[in-house]
Amino acid sequence: MAQHLALYRKWRPLIFDDVFGQDHITRALKTQVQTGRTSHAYLFTGTRGTGKTTCAKILARAVCCEHPVGGNPCNVCPSCRAILEDSALDVSEIDAASNNGVDNIRELRDEAAFSPTALKKRVYIIDEVHMLSAGAFNALLKTLEEPPEHVLFILATTEIHKVPATILSRCQRYDFRRIPPEIISARLNQIASEEGFALESRAASLLARLGDGSMRDAISLLDRSVSADGRVDLQQVTDALGVPSNETVTALYQAVAAGDGAKALEIFTDCYLDGRDIVSLFDQLLSLLRDMYLLRVTGKEEYLMSSSDPEAVARLAKEADGALLEYFVACVSDLLTRLTRTAIKRTDGEMCLLKMCLRHQSAGAEQTALPARSAPAPQKQEASSQPKADPAPAQADPPRREAPPEKPVRTAAPPSSGGDSAVKSAFLAAASSRVSPAVRTYLNMADMEPAGGVLHIACRKESMIFMNKPAVQEVLREAAASCGYSNILIREQGSAAPAARPAPEAKRNPAPAGGSSALDQILANARRLGVDIKQDNKS
Repeated sequence: MAQHLALYRKWRPLIFDDVFGQDHITRALKTQVQTGRTSHAYLFTGTRGTGKTTCAKILARAVCCEHPVGGNPCNVCPSCRAILEDSALDVSEIDAASNNGVDNIRELRDEAAFSPTALKKRVYIIDEVHMLSAGAFNALLKTLEEPPEHVLFILATTEIHKVPATILSRCQRYDFRRIPPEIISARLNQIASEEGFALESRAASLLARLGDGSMRDAISLLDRSVSADGRVDLQQVTDALGVPSNETVTALYQAVAAGDGAKALEIFTDCYLDGRDIVSLFDQLLSLLRDMYLLRVTGKEEYLMSSSDPEAVARLAKEADGALLEYFVACVSDLLTRLTRTAIKRTDGEMCLLKMCLRHQSAGAEQTALPARSAPAPQKQEASSQPKADPAPAQADPPRREAPPEKPVRTAAPPSSGGDSAVKSAFLAAASSRVSPAVRTYLNMADMEPAGGVLHIACRKESMIFMNKPAVQEVLREAAASCGYSNILIREQGSAAPAARPAPEAKRNPAPAGGSSALDQILANARRLGVDIKQDNKS
C-alpha cells in the first residue's frame, strides 16, 4: 500500500506558472532563465508558506534544465529528474538552523570550488539563512562576493532583519508577499476538485482566512478537515480545527454589546466545553471588532477578515457605539497578551467578557442620565434672563418647583455622570487629543466639579494607576489652565474630597488686620463663585 503524501507536498508547484500569488517574482525569474542572465546569488524573504523554498527548487531545476520551456524547467530531462528525486550531487539543500556553524560553511566553500559533476551548475539552497552564526556569515561573505562561475546560491529567510547588510548587498533580493484569501480559496477549490473532495465555498473562505496569507498552512488545514465521506463543509472545518464559527463570534459580540453578561458567559462556556481554542475565539472577536472599525471609517468590504457575510458586519458596525468599540478592542487586546502567559485562560476570558458587559451598562446609564441632568439648565437660564420684565415671584416659581426632580436623577445616576456637564465638556475638549485612549475613556467616566478655582476630578478606582502618572497629570493641569483653573485635584470616586489648600498668594500675602480682612474675604468668595469684580484702586 502506497504511503499517504501530505497535500501540501503532493501539490507543491513544479514550474513557475503553478506558483500562486507571487507573479511579480516568477515573471522576473522566468525572464532571467530565458535570457541567460541569472545572478550568482538570490535572497528570498517573506512569511512562512508563501513559496520561498518552492521557487528556490524550481529555479535550481530551471538553470540546470537541458530543455527549459519559457523559463520553466521541463521536469522530464535527466537533470530535472535527478533534482526532483533528490539524487543530484550538484544540488545541495542546507538547513541553516541545524548547520549554522563556521565549519559547516567552510566545508561548503571548499566544495564550491570544484566544478559540477553532472549538471550545468552547482546549486546551494540555504534555508533559514538568518540562523547562521556571525562567523558563518563571515565565512560565506567572500564566496558570495567572488563566486566561481558554476556556483549558484539561493538563500531563504523569514527574518530578513537578522541577515547582515554585507550579505544583502551581494544578493538579488525578492520579497514574497502574503497570498490574498481569494487566491488561496481558488487554489483550495482546485485541489479539492482534483482530489474528489466536496469543498463548500464558506469552508474554503474560512480555511483561506485561517491560513493568514500562507498557502502551505491553508492546504494543511484542508488536509485536516476532510471527513470520511470526502465532504468539507463549514461545520466540519470548525469541528476539526477547534475554532468557533462566525455565527458564534457574532453572537458573542452581540451579547457583550447588549450588556448581557449571562448570555456572553453561556456562549463562552459552550465554546470551552466543546474544546474550542480560547485564543482563537478572542482572536476572531478582535478581527470582528477590527472589521467594524474599518467599515465605519472606509466603508470598503474588500478588506474584511472576520466573516463571510459582509452585510452582517456592516449592520453591526452601523449600530455600534464608537467609544464602546474602542474600549472592547482595548479589553480583548490586553487579554490576548495575557493568555500566552496565564494557566487559567478560562477565568481570564470570563473576566474580560464581564468587564466589557459592565462598561456597556455604565455607558448606557450615563447616556440616559445626562439628558435628565442637562434639562433644567435652559430653564434656569430662561428664568434668569427675564427678571427685569416680570419681577413678580410667580414667574420665578416654576424653576423652583421643577428643581426637586434633579435630586432623584442625581442619586440614581452612576458615578460616571456626576459633575458639571459644561465644565466637563470644556475640559475634555482641551485634554482629549493629548491623552491615550484609555485615559480618555476614564475621563469620560469621571466626575468633574470646580471649587475655589481648582478643578476636582473624581475617577474610578481602576483608573487611578493611569491618573497618578506625572506625565498624565501634567497634561491635565495644562488643559485645566486653558479652561481657567489654577490647578487640578484627582481623587477616587466615593472618597471624601480633601480640604482645599490655600493658594500660594494667600500664604505670601496674609490679609491685613482690621476692616480690610472682611473685604478681602468677600472678594475671595465672589471670585470662587465666578463673579467678575473690578476694584477701584484710586482710593
